[in-house]
Amino acid sequence: MKTKTPTSVWIVPYRGKRGTTYRLRWINPRTGEWEAEACGRDLAYARERRDQVRQELRDGLTGKLPETTVQGLIDQLPVLMAGKSATHTIPSTQGSLRELQALCKPSTIADIDRAVIMSFRSKRLEAEASVATVNKDLRQIRSALSYAVDAGLLRANPLLRWKQFLLKEPELVIRVVEEDEFAKLYAACDDTTFKTALQVAYRGGLRRKELVNLRWDAVRLDESGENSVIGVVNVPEAGELTKSRKNRMVPMHPLVHRDLTELWNCTSKKIIDGTIVPCSPYVFCWPDGRQWKPDWVSRTFRVLVKGCKIASCTLHDLRRSFSTLAQRRGVDKFTVKDLGGWSEVSVVERHYTGEVPEVLRNAMKKIAGTA
Repeated sequence: MKTKTPTSVWIVPYRGKRGTTYRLRWINPRTGEWEAEACGRDLAYARERRDQVRQELRDGLTGKLPETTVQGLIDQLPVLMAGKSATHTIPSTQGSLRELQALCKPSTIADIDRAVIMSFRSKRLEAEASVATVNKDLRQIRSALSYAVDAGLLRANPLLRWKQFLLKEPELVIRVVEEDEFAKLYAACDDTTFKTALQVAYRGGLRRKELVNLRWDAVRLDESGENSVIGVVNVPEAGELTKSRKNRMVPMHPLVHRDLTELWNCTSKKIIDGTIVPCSPYVFCWPDGRQWKPDWVSRTFRVLVKGCKIASCTLHDLRRSFSTLAQRRGVDKFTVKDLGGWSEVSVVERHYTGEVPEVLRNAMKKIAGTA
């Protein structure tokens, strides 16, 4: 063979009983591995393909990238993000890119720079989109461009390491459902299964999807309750994944243990190979065994709140309350993060911590020297 260069492509003849066939061989500059392609008996075709492969290698080494339109990236996102993001995140990210395309009309994704994003922010705000909505669009566009970089469609993401990328959002008041308010909700609910779900959400801090995906085989109940735990686990074969894709074990609050034990005792069961198992694998399901739908849970909770005539709150506020009440009782934020399955302590501080007056009062007593 001739001298090897980064763009060398060789035509290698193979002589057999049925004549001579040709194969291309070259070295992949990224991996250093040999690659080959069969070209059949046509030498002219082999030479044509050799020139094409050689040009592709030159383009790759000189940094030439394929021109990808915004619509092209939108179409490729389901493949690029598969298995790496929650299923609902993909159409949401596609929607943000469509907004960008409609308002700023960039020809290709390489045209999306800081000037385009500044224009996009202004136009979205002029259309009376909230600051939180605009920031969500910006984060999803930045994420899409990072996937494009990983796929070799873009050299670098221009939106990374940009300090003023997001708009400053006003701090929201964290809604904390106090014990007396939860007692009203719990008493007003006449469905045993839903009451148990409320208890698990309020005293276990589970997300809505974690509630509806909770299975009996992930719940460990013992008589004393000391070693009872709720397993928030991934079930990939059923498409049930936690938000962080990580499993966690949540020790049971005594009231959660009581309600789950009662629910287990009245759950329909069957015998398989001498073992008693529930008819439905799901803890929270309809009488026919079908799994609850997340939107149905939220709607039912809203109706319950209105009936109790307490201050407006959402099902997710029960999770915020779990974090806040735990901190009021002296649990540190790092432990709260692990119990709730949050990715960072900063998330707990920013979005899941309401007023903790006792901690502030104790701090002021120490400052005043009266502690």
